[in-house]
Amino acid sequence: MSELFDTLFQIDWRIFMAGAEAWLSGQNPYAQLPSATFGSFSAGAFAYPPTALPWLALFVPLGGLGYYVWTLLELGLWWVLIGKTQRSQLLLVLWSPLLLHLFEGQSTFMAILVLWAAARAPRRGWLWGLALAWAMTKPQAALLPLLWLLWHDRQSPQRWRLLGGIALGTLLLALPPTLANPGIWADWLAALPAYRARILQMGAWQGPSVVLFGLAAWLWYRSRRGGWQWWLAAGAFPQTSFYSMVALMPVLRPRPNNWSLAGLALAGVLQGPMQLDLANGTSLVLLPWILCGHLLAAWMLAGGPQPAPIPAPAVPATPMPEQRRIQ
Repeated sequence: MSELFDTLFQIDWRIFMAGAEAWLSGQNPYAQLPSATFGSFSAGAFAYPPTALPWLALFVPLGGLGYYVWTLLELGLWWVLIGKTQRSQLLLVLWSPLLLHLFEGQSTFMAILVLWAAARAPRRGWLWGLALAWAMTKPQAALLPLLWLLWHDRQSPQRWRLLGGIALGTLLLALPPTLANPGIWADWLAALPAYRARILQMGAWQGPSVVLFGLAAWLWYRSRRGGWQWWLAAGAFPQTSFYSMVALMPVLRPRPNNWSLAGLALAGVLQGPMQLDLANGTSLVLLPWILCGHLLAAWMLAGGPQPAPIPAPAVPATPMPEQRRIQ
């Protein structure tokens, strides 16, 4: 058990740091990573686009402290978003996808928090564009929510500032790795097959589990909760683990009922393994089923079959009769 703990604790964060450290030292971050500080990893372990390297490099000088700083930043932004109006979300500190995400030191949660904050902003100008460009360093989590935002703002007078901010932010993130090594983009693309060969990566809809995926989508539709950009970000893209379900955080509103408790319990059971190697030499792939199970658990967490509450229409104030002037 302790060996499993040591293997998984900060595993993704250590890969991020090893890749950024290699880049800072002029090496290929997509090749083998023999880091004395963060551990050694095989080629293809680091698979983020080159635009992620500049911000990851900011944490390299912190060494082992960087993971804790990053985790506190995530939890701090989460509290800013929910502290006044959605404190029921604190129940999700017991939700296994969030726990695994924080335990491994992933970056999906922060990307979703930035997108969530942008979606709640009354106006989105170039500063929000810079923030969204950063979120796109995790493209599989950010793409669909970003496209939804752009469609939502298609008639906004701020839309060109938002698009300009995204373009500027992407350029600023792309320049340092490109100037240091123009071939880094080819290195990244060449390393993606090695990444896919290194670890199982599948979507919830791949294989026979598509039936369960359809059921989860139908139940979510029936509950009228909306937020399909978040649901699809969690369920549509191929994933390596169920921590990707944190993409649903903006639409999860746990309620004090048995459905929410059942959702937490189901998510706690759906831990793995992602694949079983059988004695006859074949493998039984469980990852898509586990992902579908977590989509169902999220539906339970949000209240199960109970429809999302509809806000009462605003009642216009009754105008008061004008007071007679005293002559």
